[in-house]
Amino acid sequence: MITPTPALAADAFVRGEQLRRLELADFRGTWVVLAFAVRHRDVLELAELEEAFAADGAVVLAATPDSWDAAAHRYHAEQTVRFPILTGVAEERRLTAILDADGVVRHVGLRLSARETLAALEAQLVPALTAA
Repeated sequence: MITPTPALAADAFVRGEQLRRLELADFRGTWVVLAFAVRHRDVLELAELEEAFAADGAVVLAATPDSWDAAAHRYHAEQTVRFPILTGVAEERRLTAILDADGVVRHVGLRLSARETLAALEAQLVPALTAA
């Protein structure tokens, strides 16, 4: 699937920072794993595997329909959560989108677990590595 990424900008909770506005374009040049409609458990599972995602050259972004205040309240004490949590994102389905370094959507699917998401990323990287 080759789909250009729509412009997406959202307020984000980033541990240790005040309210921050992020755009998907900020992450051009690196692969992005964007998990929509995250629940607390999803965030913690993704945080456990964040180093594995980074080792594959990807950053993790989580998106929630919750407000920035609600996300800050829920995650401020979670020391393992280092990736941004985009707030006010209206998607309610537990989807994961994987974007390549050019911002092209390479995968969209229902998210069952963080491990499955990591496997989906790695499946996308194999063709990208062999084409390089």
